[in-house]
Amino acid sequence: MGASEPLKTPLKAFIYISVPIPQSYSKKRTQACLDGSEKPTKKPDIDNIIKAFLDSMNEIIYLDDTQVIELHSTKVYGEPYVEVLIQEAE
Repeated sequence: MGASEPLKTPLKAFIYISVPIPQSYSKKRTQACLDGSEKPTKKPDIDNIIKAFLDSMNEIIYLDDTQVIELHSTKVYGEPYVEVLIQEAE
């Protein structure tokens, strides 16, 4: 946020989580993960990831994560990363 002040309004959070495919998976199972037919139902839990990211933005992006009134999240297999978008709620 640079020199900007933390947001003070109600907010929406969009969190896209991509988790690595376990190395122990066969080529067939790895392909199923990549094409979306096998879903990432193993740890880490999506709610724990979301909580960690929302808590880490307190007093930086917004004053407190209690301001988040709407949440959209997805967990998929792929190269590991997390993408977060915070918008002011209308």
